[in-house]
Amino acid sequence: MRTLIAALVSLIFACAAAADGAPGLTPADFLAALQRARLGLAEPPDSQALKNYPLYDYLIAARLQTDLAAHPSDEQDTAVDDFLRAREGQPVTRALRHQWLMSLAQRRRWDWFLPRSADLTDPVLICDRLAGRLLSGDTDRLGAEALARWAMAQREPPECAPVFAWLHAQGLITPLAQDNRVRAALAADNPLLAREFLAELSGARAAPLRQWLSLLESPKAALSSLALAPEASVEPDALLAGFTRLANTDVSSASNLLPALLARFDLAPAQRGRLQRALALGEAYARQAGAVAAFDKLPAEAIDAQVQEWRVRAALWAGDFDKALEWIDRLPASLAAQPRWRYWRARALAETSGAAAAAAAFADLAGLRDYYGYLAADRLARPYSLNIHPSADDASLQSALAAEPGLVRAHALFDCDMIDEATVEWSTVLAQAPAAMKIQAAHLAARWGWYTEVITTLAQADDWDDVPLRYPHPYAAVVADAGKLTQVPADWLLAIIRQESLFRKDAVSRADARGLMQMQPGTALAVAKRWHWPAPRGDSLFDPAVAIPLGAAYVRELLDRYGNQLDLALAAYNAGPVSVARWLPAQPVDADVWIENIPYAETRGYLEHVLEHIVAFAVVRDADPPKLAALLPPVQPGQAPMASSRPLK
Repeated sequence: MRTLIAALVSLIFACAAAADGAPGLTPADFLAALQRARLGLAEPPDSQALKNYPLYDYLIAARLQTDLAAHPSDEQDTAVDDFLRAREGQPVTRALRHQWLMSLAQRRRWDWFLPRSADLTDPVLICDRLAGRLLSGDTDRLGAEALARWAMAQREPPECAPVFAWLHAQGLITPLAQDNRVRAALAADNPLLAREFLAELSGARAAPLRQWLSLLESPKAALSSLALAPEASVEPDALLAGFTRLANTDVSSASNLLPALLARFDLAPAQRGRLQRALALGEAYARQAGAVAAFDKLPAEAIDAQVQEWRVRAALWAGDFDKALEWIDRLPASLAAQPRWRYWRARALAETSGAAAAAAAFADLAGLRDYYGYLAADRLARPYSLNIHPSADDASLQSALAAEPGLVRAHALFDCDMIDEATVEWSTVLAQAPAAMKIQAAHLAARWGWYTEVITTLAQADDWDDVPLRYPHPYAAVVADAGKLTQVPADWLLAIIRQESLFRKDAVSRADARGLMQMQPGTALAVAKRWHWPAPRGDSLFDPAVAIPLGAAYVRELLDRYGNQLDLALAAYNAGPVSVARWLPAQPVDADVWIENIPYAETRGYLEHVLEHIVAFAVVRDADPPKLAALLPPVQPGQAPMASSRPLK
């Protein structure tokens, strides 16, 4: 990071360059040139305005990539190499360098490829490097490096096949190594990969591993056979893996099989304890009545942090607050200090000894700006404290930051909706910046309307108290209209958007959920059909004007489905209605107890954070925040029928 003086000098030169060169060039002009470059279309000579544009290097890189794909040659390799050397360390080189290395490997230009392959992380290029060394005769220490890649519990790229064949020919892949590779895949709970690896193993070594695989793929049948034949051998780790899977998917069958499995003569006491632990956790996840008793029977060596937390949850679900308090008081200091368990200790005290006994413990939490702090404040009928402390807004330092070449490019990329590239430029500049500078960078991002980086950069600076900056209101008109149409409060929609996508309209999840509200295309299509709206097509979920109303309509449907129980609707939005159907109680239960016993940590955290966001968004717009006690009435059993989901008048 430059000094402030140097940055100010940079600002002067940047402004001078802008005034001298590029009036009138817009992001649309640049994107049009970029598209022509990517399509390999004929282009007019570059204007001075285009050459002065901050993203001109991205245009040159795109042209090099297109030329490289169309007609790679020595001349082209030299041009790419020159470009990369002149901009070493700059984000603009990353995609071009990757494509060039792929091209060099495909053309077997190892003389170019190998000297530039030392820092590779792409699995395919790593295999290319190994193959290149083999084919060019550089086999010194190749065996150890290739064997390490072969042993990984990952599906091997085809590019590694020549090297792995060489390992076999050299006798470096031993039966023991093959055995260990299968075990690594099994330990990673990847039976499909383990089955692939097993195809290379035969004989006595393969038999116990096939048994382990069957315990993962068909745990009930495999465990039932072992229960009926106690003399049949089985590896303890394989037995535990299969039993754990069964306990998590069919706890009743696991409970029925456990006595016979514990009676096996070949199990050590510690191994029996691990089986008991798996069943106790499975019963807790399934909210079974016997979970508390199962945890009570565990030997001391089977009790770890996961057990310590889940046995408290099981006691809460059972309404056994005496047992919950006993187990909370046994938590290690690192867990006991968390707001979560401080709250539940106060709750258990209130249930067992009365409100007066718990008042001090609730008061100690009530000033926190989080879910448990708000719950504690409700118990004392106190207002929420958000501890708002806006950070300094230094316009001069922000101007200096804005002139940093990397941030100039980041801003231009953001304006062009090239968000991935913009994020890399931003992160490269600010990676080593002090917290005070990151805070000013967050203010700068807010001026640009780049709310994702506002929030993430403040988090990196460990500044959590500038609540107004952390809770912006983008897309206000669209959110307001969607809220009116669906009768879902705007603060709720903003809270979901913030948690789902962090205001990134082009967000895509691994499950192909898209846009601000992270809807899957199939769900969005079904919602649109039920509401008699045009079907979303292509990338329309990346349009806030499409994504927000559809997301709001789906929230409305879930609220209707669950009798306006917000916690159930949020859980279903995150984990799906099928999961929520499994989690519904047989009898009414306090909402805080129900949320605490959600077996998916992601969904449990999702609910807590969205509720925190709802409070914060209300406070930022100077409204009285809703009380969680009002938002979270007791969770009722059963499931209401799906509403018609027509637009509400």
